[in-house]
Parts: sequence; structure tokens; C-alpha cells
Amino acid sequence: MAYEASEIMMAAAFLFTNKELDEAAESLLKMANLMVKAKKKIQSTKIVEFGNATIERGFLELMDADDPKKLKDLAAGISAAIGVREYIAKRGDSSVRRRAPTIYMTGNVWPKDVEKFKIDSPVMKDYNSADVIVTADKKTFFGLSLKKKDRVTAPDPTIINKAFQGILQGKQFDKVREDLEEIRINYFVDVVKEAVKKGIIDKTDIRNYNSVVRSNPQELFFAKQKDKQKFGKRAYINTKGYARSPKGYLDPNTKDPNSMRFFVNKKLAEKNNKLWDSFIKVMNKNAKLFADTLLNIILKTELFDRLKAADIKGKNFDFALVTGIANMKKDSVEIGKADILPLEATLCGLSRIEKNNELKEEKFVLAPYKVKDSDSAKVFLLLKRGNLNILDLELRYKGEFSSQPQFQATIHPMFKSLIKKECGL
Repeated sequence: MAYEASEIMMAAAFLFTNKELDEAAESLLKMANLMVKAKKKIQSTKIVEFGNATIERGFLELMDADDPKKLKDLAAGISAAIGVREYIAKRGDSSVRRRAPTIYMTGNVWPKDVEKFKIDSPVMKDYNSADVIVTADKKTFFGLSLKKKDRVTAPDPTIINKAFQGILQGKQFDKVREDLEEIRINYFVDVVKEAVKKGIIDKTDIRNYNSVVRSNPQELFFAKQKDKQKFGKRAYINTKGYARSPKGYLDPNTKDPNSMRFFVNKKLAEKNNKLWDSFIKVMNKNAKLFADTLLNIILKTELFDRLKAADIKGKNFDFALVTGIANMKKDSVEIGKADILPLEATLCGLSRIEKNNELKEEKFVLAPYKVKDSDSAKVFLLLKRGNLNILDLELRYKGEFSSQPQFQATIHPMFKSLIKKECGL
């Protein structure tokens, strides 16, 4: 598993009072000393619990007081811990301000006390995305999905980074999957043809090219008959080099404007790109299905219901998105006020949309927009209902073009404003 430093740093911050945390932020030296103390406390007490010894070692290795990046992670963790303390106190347990709660670090193996909350769903494995779980009384548990940013005005960090294929789960998506797969294959077949015309791929290097184009064009996408000595393990569409390169198709220099990878990225970055336009048409043809699925995956709209259906033996589980805000200065750290979005408030906001007379007759729409010039293989989308923007989405290729693209998501400020106004956030 991947270990995120800010998660163990938030756990570490819970071991100290707010006064001690404020004093530590006065200098980098004090921050380093705090980290050393925290690491010793974690090793010598059971206040912070791990799923197993491997996970414990993985997190503790990140607590390097000599690494400035880790000090910044500690600052974000401090911001998050202070914010969570206030949040838990508002929920009814002010004792968390006076003493350290029990903290559980999740991962691929959850500690026994909280493994009952580790649930999957049809839309995704590890549906409960809590990074850290905190409890003051072992009756009510607070699941925290932790993010970080270096200033209040910075864009919100990505909530989720997931393969687009992960959205398309279940029989209800069978026809959609088929349509998107056909679109994707046909598009990249045409891209390979264009690359041949431009001399990026030499026609003679694709076995029986003319015959393939006539009778089996999908071979240009799947490249099952490729010459592995020339192309290695890569399909034609994933080739990084080009025909005239001294290193041929195996040239790793993807920034070369003559390279295949550069060419494909440039095509996908074009305005009104055919692939993205076709994807968006299919998605909007099934807008309600996509909207419900995206909201569920990103905002965990079914989490409470699924926890109720599970055997959690009378325990209570709360969930919130937590963004720690901290910025490094020359000799000190600026700790900002954490941004906390409880799931309860998010569900309240979605309920308000459904009841809004101006919006309830409106359909969900996935609308493309361009926020900045980019040469990357991606498209920006808004999940909207009427004139209300709910989610910012980014659909992009990061690696192999023969795979489904990735998608990233954040909550749109307009929806956050509605939650704040309507739901007492």
C-alpha cells in the first residue's frame, strides 16, 4: 500500500494539546522536536493503532524530522487535528479537547476495533475511504478522509483519482461500456492511421498494413501482430518514439515533437476533440445514471445506509472530508484553519437540490469547459443540475492509451456554498 505522510502526522498531532501545537509552529526546530516526541509516543503507547506491524513500520518511516517536506506534512496534520477536535466537540464530546482520543490508521488492513466499518459496495472496493478513524469513547467513531493544501485560496485537492472503468460497474452499464469501448477503439485506430500518413509510424513497420486497414482495422489498436523487436511490448498507440528517431519506436523521449506520444497527446488536447465529445454524448444520454454513480463514488452518498445494513453492533460512525491547510515559511510554519465537510452536510445539500423548485425539474448534465490552456490529454467537465455546479471533474489519460482514462474530482465551490447556506456548515 501507499503511505501518505499527512495521515500519520494528523494522528501525531492528536497526541498534543492545541497550545503545544501552536508553540511548535513557532519555528522549524520546534516542529522537528515535536515530530520526534510524537514518534516516540506512537511507538510506546497504544493511542495510535495500526492494522499490522508492516503498516505501522510504513507510516513511522515517514516521520523523518530532518525532511522539510515531512515538516510541511506535519503542519497540515496539525491543522487537520485542531479542526477535527473542534468538529467532534460540536458533535457533543468536548473531552476530545482535553485528552488524546484513540486513533486508528487504515490501509489494506484495518485495526480490529474498526474493521467492521471497512465496507465495499457494488461501485467500488474499499467504499469507506476513511484514512484515519478517531474515537473519544469507543462508541462514536469519526472516519476522516484527509487532504491537504498550502493556503486557503488554493484550489481544493482532488477527492478521488480513479480509473474511468471503475464508474462503469454493474449490468446497468453494460450497453454504455460497449458504446464507450467502440468509440475508444475506433478513435485510436484513426489516430494510428493518421500517424502513418504523417510518417510518425512507417507503414512498412505494421505487418500487412493495407490488408489490416481493409479487413481488420482493430488490429491497429490492439497490435497483437506487431513486431516486438521494433515496438517492444507497446501497442502502436502507446509507442513513445517514431520511425525516423535514431532509437526508433523505443525512443523514450516523449517531449520530442516528432514522437508518437507527443502526437497523440496533442490530438487529445485539441478543442472539440472527437473522443471526448463522443464520450460526453454517451454520458449525457445516460446522465442520471452517471450522476448518481459519480455522486455515490465521490461523495459516499450510500455510506450511512450501507453501515446500517452491516453488523456494527450498536456503534455510531460519522464521516467527513478534512482538508488540512498549512504553508511553510522561511523559519516557521503558518497553520491555517482546516476545512471540514461532514457527510451529513453533503447529504443535506443534495436533498436541498432535490427539493429546490427551480432545480427539481432540471436534468443532470455533464458540461465540458476549459479552465486553462493545456497540452495534456484531458478534458474538464462540470456535473450540473440546472444552473447549479455540483462537481468539478477531469477526465484524462496519464499512461497507456489502450486503457480507460482516469478521472479526478473535486466539489464545486457553488455546491459548497449551498451546503453552507442551507445546512449550517
